[in-house]
Amino acid sequence: MSSPTLPTSQSTSASTLPASPPAISQTPRAASPAAPLAASTPASPAQASSSSPNVQVFRPADASSKPAEPDASFFEPTISDVQSYHTMIVGRSKQLNEAPLLTAKHREAERAAAEKRKADKWPNATIRIKFSDGTQIQSIFPSTSPIQPVYAFVRESLSSDATAKPFTLYQPPRTTFPEHPVPQPPAPKHINPAMRARVVQPQIGPQRGPNAAGIRGGSGGKESLSELGLVPQSVLLVRWEDAMMNSSDYPAPLKDELRAQAAPLPPPAVKEPPEQPKKLTGKAGEVKMPKWLQKGLMKKK
Repeated sequence: MSSPTLPTSQSTSASTLPASPPAISQTPRAASPAAPLAASTPASPAQASSSSPNVQVFRPADASSKPAEPDASFFEPTISDVQSYHTMIVGRSKQLNEAPLLTAKHREAERAAAEKRKADKWPNATIRIKFSDGTQIQSIFPSTSPIQPVYAFVRESLSSDATAKPFTLYQPPRTTFPEHPVPQPPAPKHINPAMRARVVQPQIGPQRGPNAAGIRGGSGGKESLSELGLVPQSVLLVRWEDAMMNSSDYPAPLKDELRAQAAPLPPPAVKEPPEQPKKLTGKAGEVKMPKWLQKGLMKKK
């Protein structure tokens, strides 16, 4: 009879079913997607290592390498100087006159467009770190990089004794670029209503009192090097919390391999003055008077 064969076929199929799921479950385990992602992830371009080929070390400048003093003709303004100064004045005047008429949305759009033009023009920033004895190290960072990779680059260049010592990067006189956000003082809990109106001191010009981290510089956040005004090239000084390390007699605490590749500081590039337009002179060497001016003078007579 066919009735006893049905359980046999069912039991046969039931015995073969459990063998297939392990084979199916082993297939995705063998092809784990984590390994290709980790292998294909490129190194961040903002991280500049001390062994990178873009790193350069310069010895302190001596008296013989100082540039010669320019002659008197260097201080005479040229046509290009006048044109650049006029362009700056026109742009400043336009900014002062039209800024109050723009909404916050338009001002933000203009600022974003200006940052984009700057990033397209200077995609990289050359940052040079100067220690108290005059030794300098230099590397290249993306313009969109924050200030934190610059701190990491300095620490990787230091010797093992100075790696853990805190420092701050700044530009004279008091423009600091802190690595982390600066803690703000707590606001007073009870304020007299008559004293609520306060005049906020602008972060421009000379500042009195003790050094305040972040004045006219970074706030330790995610501002890019372009937003901090360090593009296309800038020099940052190192201020250690240990006052002894800020002395000019204290040698830069760099690694031995970096000291070995130190080179003399290159002289500054001499900018050639632009060619002056030729003057039209007559036979006697005098400047010719324009015809329209001659006609005007003749009519007055």
